[in-house]
Amino acid sequence: MHPEFGVPADRAMLVSLMKSGTHLIQELMVALGYGMYGSSRIEDEIRPKFDRDTKLRTARLVLGDEEFMKMRESTGEEFERAAEDAWGAYGWAWQLRLGLPLENRYGSDLVNRPLVRQALARTVDTPFSQSPKGVCWVVPELDIKKIDGQFLQEFSKDDVPKIILMYRDPRDMLLSMVNFLCGKTAQGFGNYSEFQIFHSILVSLPTLEDKLRYALTDPAFPGMGDHERALWLLHHPRVCKVSFEELVGAKGGGSDEVQAQTVKRVTDFLGFDGAISETLTEKLFRRDSFSFFKGQIGSWREAFSDEIKELAAQRLGPAISLYGYE
Repeated sequence: MHPEFGVPADRAMLVSLMKSGTHLIQELMVALGYGMYGSSRIEDEIRPKFDRDTKLRTARLVLGDEEFMKMRESTGEEFERAAEDAWGAYGWAWQLRLGLPLENRYGSDLVNRPLVRQALARTVDTPFSQSPKGVCWVVPELDIKKIDGQFLQEFSKDDVPKIILMYRDPRDMLLSMVNFLCGKTAQGFGNYSEFQIFHSILVSLPTLEDKLRYALTDPAFPGMGDHERALWLLHHPRVCKVSFEELVGAKGGGSDEVQAQTVKRVTDFLGFDGAISETLTEKLFRRDSFSFFKGQIGSWREAFSDEIKELAAQRLGPAISLYGYE
């Protein structure tokens, strides 16, 4: 953890709705010293870096006795490869316990790999507090009807992990998702299987209006219903709520003062007690992030025709109201 900011929460979870500005809050968590783990693209340099003891403790949760003894006695590349495999399987197992649709997004081959299945079977009754310290887990959703009940009980009783909810105006999220799936961001449109399907559909439509109309009329379009499914997080008193509009700062059409206040709210929530520097906030807005396109507040106002505005009001109206964007 970053020594400048005091003693923080050991374990954090960022529930960042798709196209809500994950890169902003992720940059903040990295600056605070967390290693990032999740199913979205995360660069190697910001992934967790564990010492040997932590690698062994994680492997002990995943591996059988014979496998673990072999790993403990190994050195060099052999040890690191075994540690990486164990951590990878452990992470996938927890994503399954959190109810993430991994089979849909990556295929059944991933979730049925022997080591992943072994990790799930061996850790199915272990608390989240046994996961490695210093990690921020990034997930695009946390559907309360699909989460392992033990996780919910631990969060309710012990406040582990510290959960942050990141959201954005549903209209801007829809526009951002359409642009993303059309391949307008720097590094393509991601590796979820469903994204390939919707990419093909969107690029076959001639105009942006056609694409937006389609997105608003297909209930299976990525992101649809995400705000409603996250309402329990929005209303929970021990979840830190952060909006794109608060965190983006002046570079994205917001306010640097509000951005600084929001960063302070997050760091207070996580238990950091140091002062927030300008250097920290300046790191948040990155045009070279994986899914970045424009990153501006209210882009939907120029992109939506009157017809699309009306359709968006019908389809997204409840979420717009519930999250205070009326």
